[in-house]
Amino acid sequence: MKQLIFISILCYLLIPGYTYSQKQGRPDYAVGYSLDIRKIALEKLKADKAAGMDYIEIAGLGSFVNADLSLNIPQDEWLLKCDSLATVLKEASVKVWSIHMPFSAKIDISTLDEQQRQQVIRMHLQLLEGLYRLHPQVILFHPSYYLEPNKREARKDQLVRSVNELYTAVSGTGRQLVIENMLGPSLTVGERERPLLRTVEECQELFARFPHQVGIAVDMNHIAHPERLLLAFGPRVKTLHVADGNGTKESHYLPCNGKGKNDWNTILAALEKIKYKGVFMFECHYETTAQLIECYRQLQQNYSNTQNNKYVQNID
Repeated sequence: MKQLIFISILCYLLIPGYTYSQKQGRPDYAVGYSLDIRKIALEKLKADKAAGMDYIEIAGLGSFVNADLSLNIPQDEWLLKCDSLATVLKEASVKVWSIHMPFSAKIDISTLDEQQRQQVIRMHLQLLEGLYRLHPQVILFHPSYYLEPNKREARKDQLVRSVNELYTAVSGTGRQLVIENMLGPSLTVGERERPLLRTVEECQELFARFPHQVGIAVDMNHIAHPERLLLAFGPRVKTLHVADGNGTKESHYLPCNGKGKNDWNTILAALEKIKYKGVFMFECHYETTAQLIECYRQLQQNYSNTQNNKYVQNID
């Protein structure tokens, strides 16, 4: 029994991206940022590491996908490319926290065209065969692209079907599957409906139909008052997209530039309350990697200065 307790404590302490600052009296997260796979280079990653960046989320994978949903690179070359990238990451001592899988009007796991849906799933699995060699911990998917009118319920059924299939594949490798909430201040924009998972309520509805181990990626640019989504999902929040905005458009502001409307003290209090233990993953506009680290420290300092536990105790 003592050995079991020791192992449990050790596993908790080794959770990537998470420590607890006794001095500051608050969680302290490892920091990451979204990086296009085509921009991964040894000297850049070394500079990122020196600035204090521990993790990256790999994006830009749509550049390897043809219009017919085939890969534009032979599979053996794709595997070799991923092996090469793994070597660069290891030498730079930067880890891959998450993979942002590609999405578009055609790359849509909720599509009503069943043959196309199956093609989309196969394409994702082909990419993942190489991407697993980069040792990611989280695999992230968008739930849908924009929808044709009055097909939302049928699209939800297709999404659930795809998530079940992807969960079987991803969980079998020991990775965490997550689905991201999408922008949705109104149901429609022009003649189209907005993507699925546009509100807290729609997220709750659909996640109740997913395997319970499937987590949510909370994008703080996609929703007004993202702390409400954090609190609604608690331990199912497995990763973040940190950016500022007002929940009405794709702004992806740097949180520290004052252009957005997110209340970062309340957000950090929500993260503390739900005991979030992942990476503080920036997906926003910035000038330098060091600027992201500086912004994270500023957010944490502001939270510490105004905290006195009132946010954690009073947030609901």
